[in-house]
Amino acid sequence: MEQADMHLGRPVVRAGLTLFPVFNGRAVATRGYDVHSPSVDVRERPDGPLVTELVMTNSGTRPALVLEGELLEGGWQHRVVARSAVVEPGVATVLEVRCVEQRRWQGGHRHERGGRCAPVSVRAAGDQGQVWERVGRYGTSSTGSLLETARGREEAAAALVRDLRPRAFQSGVLIGIGGQPVLVEVFDSPRTLAQVWGRLVHAAAIDAVGAPAVETPGRRARRFVQRVERRYPAYARVAVLGWRGRAIHTVAVNPRHELVTA
Repeated sequence: MEQADMHLGRPVVRAGLTLFPVFNGRAVATRGYDVHSPSVDVRERPDGPLVTELVMTNSGTRPALVLEGELLEGGWQHRVVARSAVVEPGVATVLEVRCVEQRRWQGGHRHERGGRCAPVSVRAAGDQGQVWERVGRYGTSSTGSLLETARGREEAAAALVRDLRPRAFQSGVLIGIGGQPVLVEVFDSPRTLAQVWGRLVHAAAIDAVGAPAVETPGRRARRFVQRVERRYPAYARVAVLGWRGRAIHTVAVNPRHELVTA
């Protein structure tokens, strides 16, 4: 399987948030899967809820992509998808998830896909305890819900990325916060990026609110991409979802960024 062929463009800078467009030299014209499929159903396990697992069923006729970082609202507690997956038609797949609502363990069985994404610091957490600790950094909530603790940053985050759009043929984005690259996320199609763009940049802005208003230099971004491509684990924690012989989703986190180490 060939990994994404990443090329950086000129960035957009908003205070401490720097967004580099990423162009994938191996992008495809026809994806073969859907992202926001109405035929997808996400529920707690039928044999009883489990914190780390949910079941995704695709009753449609096309494969469905669910992405790392997506927030799943409802059920016995809100969750975040820990690993991207493709769910084939007529198939039920167990999703690896983490809890982002520590003090609730009751409710219905169904989860809503609300079109939101967890901030980078939460996505990059090493274990469930670290997820809860980082959720609590954003604010307070009676149930420890990320959807509530991050509410105090919502308005400022929305203003930070207002009117930003992906460029023509752009398939991914490299995110710098406070002068250092923290995340690169690349898809096999510009269409996929366009569909998830809003939630990705808004989540990045949640973390950028209050960060030092320092631009991330192009040289640091390019060096990070090189380390991703060479799979240097000390400098880039990389996850690639392969499907039908190609990489359809590549995510790499900078393990040395303060949002990841703190």
